[in-house]
This record gives sequence, C-alpha cells and structure tokens, in this order.
Amino acid sequence: MSFSKLDRDQIVREAVALLSEEGLQAVSLRKVASRLGVSVSSLYWHVTDKETLYGLMSVSIFRACLDAVPPNDNWRRWLHDFGLAIWDAQITVRDARQLIVVSRPPAGLAEESLRRILDALEAGGLPRESALAAQRSVQALVTGWTTLRSVRPDAMGADRNSFVVALDVLINGWVAHLDDTHPN
Repeated sequence: MSFSKLDRDQIVREAVALLSEEGLQAVSLRKVASRLGVSVSSLYWHVTDKETLYGLMSVSIFRACLDAVPPNDNWRRWLHDFGLAIWDAQITVRDARQLIVVSRPPAGLAEESLRRILDALEAGGLPRESALAAQRSVQALVTGWTTLRSVRPDAMGADRNSFVVALDVLINGWVAHLDDTHPN
C-alpha cells in the first residue's frame, strides 16, 4: 500500500481486525504497519503512539455499537438495544473489555459519542439529567456481565438470555425511579 492512500480510519480498522484475530497483546504499531504493508514511521503521521491507537480502537468499536442501535422514539427500547449492541461487541470482539480498561479516547471523540447517546435518550423521552447515569448503568452492567462470562464460562446465568433479563430489570428500575422523581 502506498503511503498516500493510508489514513487513520484504515489504520484503526486494521488494528481492530488484529485485536479480533489475535487479542490485545498482539496489537502493536509495528504489527499493524506490517499488515498494511507500510513502515511504522508512516503510521506516526496518523497515530502518535500505541495508547492513541488503543483509544481510537475503543472509539471505533463503541461507534459501531451506537450505529447498530436502530432509531427509536422510546428511550427504554433505545437503551435496551444499546445494551445488546455493547454485549454483542464485548462478546464477539476479542479482548474488548481489556481494551476498555486500558484505553483513553482522544479528546473530543468520547464527547461526540456521549452527545449522540444523550440526544437519542432525550429524544425518546428520558430527561437529560437522568440519561447520563442510565446509559452508564447499562454499560457497567454489560461489562460486568461479559467479564463474569469470560472468567467463569460455566457460571449460571452468564448467558445472553439471562443478561437480557437483567438488562430489562435495570431499565425497569430506571422507569420506577423516574416515576418516583417525576410524577405526572
């Protein structure tokens, strides 16, 4: 590949493919460059270091989760679908949970994703002041559940169906909380 055709999105896609195939320990700028057929120094024009690459990979996976959520004018359905999209990513993308722990998204990119989430939830009727905590609670549930599943594959209730029940209970808890704090 020629340097002139190389761009940051292409580098990130290749790094995520490497992550899925070989795991987080295998992801390095040198290995990504080799897979793209360019020198490591060519990558530095687009990605300054491994930490930046990890952050960009994390944002890429998270954006794919957001893109997988169908448009919906009901915040409960949107939050449910968002939880399932994150579950699917953390189950199918090898070492996604570890990437979440070690990565720091570059400035502005995480805020853009958060704005998308808050706008979708608010458009669906969830007060903006509750939307941040609601989406964080779903992300925490997913990451905890998928971690349990990876550490103890034989653990009772760590499958997707049990997760969906827990997700719905969490969302129903938000409904009850809002009914208590915002009575009609």
